[in-house]
Amino acid sequence: MHDLLLISDLHLGSHLKPRMRGEFVHLASKIEDTFPRFIDHYLREGDWQLIINGDFIDFWNIELPGQEDLPPEALAVARLHAVFDAHPRVEDALVRFLLDGGSIVFVTGNHDAELLYAGVREALVERLEGRLRPDGEDWDASITRTGHVRLDELPAGRIRFVRWFLREEGGAWIEHGHTFDPSCATPARMSPTRGDRLVQTVAEVATRNFSNLMPEIDYDAPDKFTAKDYMRWALARGWRFVLRVMLLYLRTAGKVLALWASGRVDKAGQAEHNERLSRVAANAGLQMSTLAALQAMAPPPSATKMSGLLSLTFIDHLLALAVPMGIAFVIARRTGVPWALCLLAALATTVVVIWRLQRGRKRRDVARDMLEVAAGVGGVTDSPLVLMGHSHHGELKQMGNVVYANSGSWLDGSHLVVRRAADSRRLVSVELRHWRNGGTTRISQMAVPWEAWSAEHEGGAGIPEPTPAARSDEAAAAAQ
Repeated sequence: MHDLLLISDLHLGSHLKPRMRGEFVHLASKIEDTFPRFIDHYLREGDWQLIINGDFIDFWNIELPGQEDLPPEALAVARLHAVFDAHPRVEDALVRFLLDGGSIVFVTGNHDAELLYAGVREALVERLEGRLRPDGEDWDASITRTGHVRLDELPAGRIRFVRWFLREEGGAWIEHGHTFDPSCATPARMSPTRGDRLVQTVAEVATRNFSNLMPEIDYDAPDKFTAKDYMRWALARGWRFVLRVMLLYLRTAGKVLALWASGRVDKAGQAEHNERLSRVAANAGLQMSTLAALQAMAPPPSATKMSGLLSLTFIDHLLALAVPMGIAFVIARRTGVPWALCLLAALATTVVVIWRLQRGRKRRDVARDMLEVAAGVGGVTDSPLVLMGHSHHGELKQMGNVVYANSGSWLDGSHLVVRRAADSRRLVSVELRHWRNGGTTRISQMAVPWEAWSAEHEGGAGIPEPTPAARSDEAAAAAQ
């Protein structure tokens, strides 16, 4: 078993839309240069299992003019090919990694949920592993490989796909982490479908119908902008632009609200989710109650709660203005109360309601929310090491006897290196590193707290006890 090299959030293909600004096109060309150098650097450093922990491909931002009417799965396959055609050196680097004997695991994220389509997985395997087979060899590209979630079941030189999590018993729990972000989560995550179509999340609807139509907007703005930020941004462009933004906002808000009525997973998708959940639990050596507890820890997806949708779209603020005004108009017309007095009362009511809404509104901080649940995830899954991505915020923290590490976004160089002891092969340390100018910088490092974890879990039942020689290997690895 090899050491782990964990990256996430490359968002390949995010430049593939007609209205993209020049700096994002430049970023795409930069990836073509830096990612192969990154892979080659680590191939020289040792043997690895490469875990691409979600959002490797940004299906949300890829637009293919003239192909919009394709069936959903066929369109997703076309988008996958467009990404690799635009990034041939990235594709070559992954092939070199496989040729060197490393295994690659693609963990499904929110931007690349299309990996749940069998056709997308087959196309990806064909593009990478297909280049490794000798000419004329009979080779089956239809293997989709989604059932195995254990690190010790990954064969050298092969690709695996993970619908939710990857684990090493008594060692590590790995998932993208968007389950804990309500705007990026869907119900029935193992098969979030309605017919043959993946159910969109609130964030995906907003991206496709608003952000993608605004080349002026920063890529991460939807995660960081407040209502005031959007207003300042629009007003700086003039009244015509303000009108365009308002119309796009109203259309997007309507589509977001439609998720509550029509965007839920259908019965077939829910049944398939339950079946897969049971199968994955068995493969992972977990009780169904463990996965049920994890699902209960995550907040409900925003698309399932009308109150959440109203809050996300700021329609609750509009209602706070419109409803009192409507009531004031009716009172003034039917009772003869002076209109000015009714208007003053309506405005006062609006101010109070909006003040209460603002007090109750929790500012969106995905990195904080994921950090808060990490210790619970480690406890529920009996894992002293919890590894995630999604937040774009590289982080390494210890909470009690659980070490939480987030790989951040590879676009800013963040990634994780997890070392094993030479003899016991147990995971013993994790490093947060940055890739810069052809080399790596260690930002922080932490040892996995095995002794404290074992004591807390009654001597570490089920955890292999290292030999005295292995203990010295572990100490050396942790000190590297």
